[in-house]
Amino acid sequence: MKPLYRTYTLVVLIGLGISCRYPAPEPGPVDGGCDTTVPNKPDTVIIDTIPAKNPDSLLARTARFGADRIFDDASLDISKGVFATATDYRGQKVDLNYEFVAPANDSLKYRPFVLTVHEGAFLFGDLGNEMGKARGLAQRGYAAAAINYRLGFNGASEQNACGGNSTEAVRAVYRSVQDTYAAIHYFVDRAEEFGIDTRQIMLAGSSAGAITVTALVYMNEADFEALQPGITKALGRLDPQAENSPFRVRALLTQLGYGIFRSDYINASNAMPTVFFQRIGDNVLPYYRGTFLSCPTYLPMEGAKMASDQLKKFKIPFELNYENLEGHHLSFPEEYVVSRYAQFMKRLWSQDPRQITNDAYKTVEDVALH
Repeated sequence: MKPLYRTYTLVVLIGLGISCRYPAPEPGPVDGGCDTTVPNKPDTVIIDTIPAKNPDSLLARTARFGADRIFDDASLDISKGVFATATDYRGQKVDLNYEFVAPANDSLKYRPFVLTVHEGAFLFGDLGNEMGKARGLAQRGYAAAAINYRLGFNGASEQNACGGNSTEAVRAVYRSVQDTYAAIHYFVDRAEEFGIDTRQIMLAGSSAGAITVTALVYMNEADFEALQPGITKALGRLDPQAENSPFRVRALLTQLGYGIFRSDYINASNAMPTVFFQRIGDNVLPYYRGTFLSCPTYLPMEGAKMASDQLKKFKIPFELNYENLEGHHLSFPEEYVVSRYAQFMKRLWSQDPRQITNDAYKTVEDVALH
């Protein structure tokens, strides 16, 4: 037992030493220690590996960040810009835009930050589709942004999403993840300017955006290589700034369907608190198991039910909102979706972790994880 104890102690001390390399943008843990976020892998997000006190209790106590809108539209500032330039599938350079929204003249210097990624089968759509949710979150006190990412892949079009092949489809997902990483780093590197807490980042995605943020959290270059050998050489690093721009994702907030290539990418070490909104009869993204974009020649994909079952196994908080209806588009009003996102985060910060399943607006399962 003594050698094992000495090994464990050494690992903890090394972890503490590494974690102190990354100062917190907001006042550090209340005990005055260093911030305890450390890299997981060179091409993945920063995650917590050492339990420590953090600002969660402060976020839980404030009237902000919950169901109520604290700020009106006139109290919000919106800014626009370009966070990166990248080469699309045709070899053309495209500017990647963002819109950022947050309370103006805010008394809170660093706000939790929600980055939203739009729908469109990786073929169409733009950040304007997400700005309603971004504004709704800003009215609750968050900082939020919507982004554009590279669209299109060979053979497919808005009229015929199934006209490509699996190689090109996976490349479209890879590019969207690259662009989302670039956006995260853009805001993280300008945390002072935007007033965001880099340890309190939520990724929100709709449909293709839900696939993107899920792949960012659960897949690395090796996983993409297993799906499509040579993709890293062809398209470059998944996250070129992984080593020098740390951040922490607290939750995934998804709606208009959900998709992950394999639910067993979700494991005990990386399982992420998640909100799902999906129809059981979704004909674009499977609720259980199906294929990417429901195209018969594309790769297998799994939906909200399979992913939530994985989270259930690992006792990770989630909220699964389903409609027992056919079709991809949901009946939930945007305001309701934003309210559920905010209430979910409030429960996390309040140390009230739960696994909730709602059939439309009716709760059918509510399990406390304490």
